[in-house]
Amino acid sequence: MEINSFIQKKEKQRSEKNFISFTESELLSLSAEHTAHLIEYFHGYTLMQIPEAERIFFEWLKQNDAGVWDDIWGGEEDLYMASVDLLGSFTGETGGFPICDLLEVPNYWFSKEHIKPKGMEVLPEILAHAESGAPLNAEQQFLLQISGQNTDIWHFCFMFDVTVADMKKAIEEMVYKGWIVHLPDREDLVKYIDL
Repeated sequence: MEINSFIQKKEKQRSEKNFISFTESELLSLSAEHTAHLIEYFHGYTLMQIPEAERIFFEWLKQNDAGVWDDIWGGEEDLYMASVDLLGSFTGETGGFPICDLLEVPNYWFSKEHIKPKGMEVLPEILAHAESGAPLNAEQQFLLQISGQNTDIWHFCFMFDVTVADMKKAIEEMVYKGWIVHLPDREDLVKYIDL
């Protein structure tokens, strides 16, 4: 990809629509360097429409946990628009809008740093279980998921067809077992978030 011509294409889009958007193939093809360059170029004056896959996810969220959807999007004039600074969250195979800044409802966002020593002890067993093709329960799958990438329970539920209520119970159980720490307040999450 030739980044300067790509930027000019997005600049034209911004001048016509007052925002920029990216196709799935564009997001998959952006390198970390190109992403940083785009963020630097458009920073401070450009909104980005979140990708179609994320808009589908948020419509699911609206139906399955309306309080969270309201906390993020309620009252927004520009529905499903985000700062271009979040572009890096959508690139690559596993990109997604990070739900980690909720004010009115508890946060359920986790990173590898949320895994406690007991959780790290069971990870090899869970990984071996998964590699053998054996099914994992929601707790095992979630621990494996956050060991490799930051995620929230809502994206996890959407991807793995788990109900939000069941996942919240699984989080409670994981905390009880000493596998993870749960930080529901956004102020407590700040030191773990690197977007």
